Amino acid sequence: MGEQSASRLEGDRYQYLYAWHELLRLLDAECPFEHGYLEHPEAGSADDVTLHAREGSGVASRFVQVKWHVDHREVYSLDSLTEAQRGKGRPLLHKLFTSWRALRARGPVEVWLVSNWGAEERLGRYLVGRDHSLAPEFFSESRPGAFGEGASRWASRCETTPEELALFLRDLRLRLGFASIRDLEEQVDWRMDGLGLRQGVNPRAIVLDGMREWVECSGEVKRVTRESLVAFLRARELFAPREEGPTVSLWVHGWARRRWEGPPPTEELDWTGCFERDTRRHPEEAVWSERLWPELRAARRRLMERAEGALVDVRGKVPLSVSLAVGSQFSEAAGFRLRAEQFTRGETFLWRSDVGASERRLRAVEREGAPEGQALLVVFQLTGDAGAERERFEAEHPGVHRAVLVLEPEEGTGDGTVRSAGDAVAFAVQAREFIRRTRSRYRVRTTHLLLYAPSTCALFLGQRLNAVGPVLVHELALDGRYVPVLTVQTG
Repeated sequence: MGEQSASRLEGDRYQYLYAWHELLRLLDAECPFEHGYLEHPEAGSADDVTLHAREGSGVASRFVQVKWHVDHREVYSLDSLTEAQRGKGRPLLHKLFTSWRALRARGPVEVWLVSNWGAEERLGRYLVGRDHSLAPEFFSESRPGAFGEGASRWASRCETTPEELALFLRDLRLRLGFASIRDLEEQVDWRMDGLGLRQGVNPRAIVLDGMREWVECSGEVKRVTRESLVAFLRARELFAPREEGPTVSLWVHGWARRRWEGPPPTEELDWTGCFERDTRRHPEEAVWSERLWPELRAARRRLMERAEGALVDVRGKVPLSVSLAVGSQFSEAAGFRLRAEQFTRGETFLWRSDVGASERRLRAVEREGAPEGQALLVVFQLTGDAGAERERFEAEHPGVHRAVLVLEPEEGTGDGTVRSAGDAVAFAVQAREFIRRTRSRYRVRTTHLLLYAPSTCALFLGQRLNAVGPVLVHELALDGRYVPVLTVQTG
């Protein structure tokens, strides 16, 4: 039963993804369709998604049956389509024919069968790739697989005459060998992105949940117009934010060199020779002092000289420590506002440091360490619990830390804990205040910082780490140990 349930759920997902891909056409002002339905109440077996033509558009209304199969053990032929499955019920083609017969009184219609199963060779040679219709040769030839050879047999199984069956088959569209679920997800993402909508795992989940609600309803709720579709998208905040973006940018290449869409960067720092992702190699402090810090400061000075340089688009494939270092040089106190790319749960966002802080709160767990210690150990953990690594770090540095401060969201750590730019700002501001107070209370000389957070959170934290003295930033090595990589002088 478990496998049957999984197959059924996959089938629903496939149907809803395809239906959403089609319904998004309604957002196009030039769309020839006036409205659509999800599971049309009067469309019979061709009801999974329907698109209804505008008067005078010159196109036929479209009624679609979507069939999902978990594997590719079989293909479709007209014989298989006119045979009842396991000897029970009516054949699929008979069901679609009955729907067509009832619908054609409304005007020109096309009945579509969409499936990931392909077509058997004798059927496939007659399918027109341009529009999924049956070619004229299908109706004029009599060789195996053509209408002349099978008309009587197929008509009998559909309980009609060969003449009426031919009319139906001319309105039939067989979109066979269609995309997999993953392919369809990508197609949906492309269409949503092109329409100015959010795309990715989370937006698709919101859409599919909404479509399940539509299926549960009856009446006019199932009718989808451009206006109702826009209202649905607005209510679920699926429109991508449209904002004035930065006109200057800083690209820092660390783990890897990458190009982003849009104009070339205003400032570009290629540090790939100093980092190696496979071994987690980082540059020595001397390299930072002699090259990296000077290059970063020079880029900052040049951007400060530009009238529009206060709002900077920051991009880069870099370690967390480098994100924090960049933030420290483009600090909030110096008037910089940053925008950075953040990938979260399958969706890419552009988070800005100048948004208002959310209501989310950090929980601070503080305890005393060695009385002779001169450093404060801070663990900034958002996306996971670094408890085991922290314990190992403390054991390897006995007597070093006067106190230990663990900062994490009140709801706990985990993937997706930081949900917005507002969360990242809130956590950065609170972290700075906790560090300042704890550092003052224990009168430590330096701070050791262990990062377990999204890259943008490290960037925003670096922006706000002013007046907390030297901060020695550690990164997680391949063997699970935190090792020192750079020192940020915060004043």
